[in-house]
Amino acid sequence: MSLRPFSRHIVLYCIVLAALTCSSAGPAPAADQDPAIPLQRHKINIGKLRQEIRIHLDKIRKSGEQEVGLLDELKQIDDKLAKQKQKLATLKKRLQTQEDLLAIKEQDRQQAELVKENVRHHLEKRLRAFYMMGKTGFLNVTFSNKSLPELMLFNDAFKRLLEYDQSVIDMYRDTINQLNLAQEAQEREKILLEDFIRQARKEKQALDAIRKEKNQLLTKIRSKKGLYEQAVREMQRAELALTQTMTELKKKEENRIRGFVLNKGKMAGPVIGNLTVHFGDALENGPSKGIAIETAENEPVYSIYRGKVIFAGYKQGYGNMVIIDHGLQYYTITARLDSILVKEGDTVQSRGQIGTTGDIATLFSKGLYFEIRHGAKPLDPLPWLQPNSYPEQIPLPTPTIPPEPGNALPDRPGTGSAE
Repeated sequence: MSLRPFSRHIVLYCIVLAALTCSSAGPAPAADQDPAIPLQRHKINIGKLRQEIRIHLDKIRKSGEQEVGLLDELKQIDDKLAKQKQKLATLKKRLQTQEDLLAIKEQDRQQAELVKENVRHHLEKRLRAFYMMGKTGFLNVTFSNKSLPELMLFNDAFKRLLEYDQSVIDMYRDTINQLNLAQEAQEREKILLEDFIRQARKEKQALDAIRKEKNQLLTKIRSKKGLYEQAVREMQRAELALTQTMTELKKKEENRIRGFVLNKGKMAGPVIGNLTVHFGDALENGPSKGIAIETAENEPVYSIYRGKVIFAGYKQGYGNMVIIDHGLQYYTITARLDSILVKEGDTVQSRGQIGTTGDIATLFSKGLYFEIRHGAKPLDPLPWLQPNSYPEQIPLPTPTIPPEPGNALPDRPGTGSAE
């Protein structure tokens, strides 16, 4: 099995992980993007990474089990190889002993053959002499210087020598035959041992081949296991990076949500103008829940802090109104607008324009109306705004009723008309 496809898979997966890590460390989301979106995306990515980590850890576990199994098999093969080597060594030793015995037997056979040949030559000489001497007859007795008894005794002794020599030859012939039989048996034993050795070598070669194959498989499994471990390390690093990014995003999200509270006293007013109604001032319908700001016409009206528009439209008693959710149940209400430039669902930034002022404001009450609420509880907006945003209240002029004819009061000094 080739490791190339697997290696390509791991490399591609690590590239994806690197891309995820880079994306987590990339630029911040756009201003109008919901901060929860990248947070949710990172949660999904971490979930996928953890799932892949579990899968690869399971693969590492299985590879480890395969590795242990192969190591056990290799140990058994090594034990068999050791026994086979010992068997080969024993057979070789027996073969060497057999060859030594064959060499000794061959030497004994050659020695017996040499002695037999010597005896045979000696016997041939004796036979030749006996033949030359001939049988003991009348002429031998007549012309010999020995007596007949001596000649008869000599003849008997010579025959016995010939018989002895013949027995020696027969003995050596038997010895040679026995040596030949022993040599043949040793040769057969040698051939059998050589067959055993060849078979043992074949078995050893087969075991060596199996061991080589198992070692190659073990190397592949360890390589795969190493790649799995490398992938897990890469994914764990990517998970750590994504987790850190998520922590930063959560912290930013918390700061974003708590930012309205943290920026208390630092936010600019919603519009340029003069304060005409304070928080809590007595009005016809009760204490004022917000402030009123007298402005010029067509003045831009801003959101004092970033948030999400949850209402933008006409509200009876308030006119054109925009309500912005700033998180943690903090809301700003801006009413009596001449025009609205945002719509429900929009995300506005700090100092983002939401509308303009106009004559419509004076038709309802005194100036642009602005209110801050925490849940349903109204709060005094001025402590939330920058100091001296609206330093003094400008009283609206009190309308004068013209005097009835004949009852006109005299003009006070400095208040008469310039006629």
